[in-house]
Amino acid sequence: MSPDGLEHIRDDEGFFARVYDDGVGNQTIGYGHMLQPGESFARGLTELKARDLLAQDVARIVNPALDRVTTPLTQNQVDALGSFIYNVGPGNFKRFILPALNARNFEYVSTRMANFVRGANQRTGELVTLRGLIRRRHDEVAQFLSGATTSFAPDELRPAARQLASLDNPR
Repeated sequence: MSPDGLEHIRDDEGFFARVYDDGVGNQTIGYGHMLQPGESFARGLTELKARDLLAQDVARIVNPALDRVTTPLTQNQVDALGSFIYNVGPGNFKRFILPALNARNFEYVSTRMANFVRGANQRTGELVTLRGLIRRRHDEVAQFLSGATTSFAPDELRPAARQLASLDNPR
């Protein structure tokens, strides 16, 4: 990922100097760093340490997933996918995005990415659409599509655009 890509993740995640619950039960700190067994940040952490943790997490989680991509990508596409992987995890990327990506089916990739906007309500366990994820997916899909090859005609992007528009106005 590029420095700009890391900056986008920092902007989306926000900086938290103290441990917090990420909304689905994971103890988290910094820029979305999930605490690993044996880690403790009882005194919090600095923003510089949070940046280091983010870079380590990207190297540990995002880069191995991106290494499985066999189709050429632009830097915008790599950064968009990196942000997506960091947020939804490498398993979801490998299962739902990677096969279509390697088949160069960018329309399917962008549509599938746009669908990852739901999270579990902690009280009820019900899946609910989260506004923050709608915005994040919108930004990631737009960035991914801005790096699409010229042979990927704009008319082919309409299904993904319709999908995002429908998520902006959930019923």
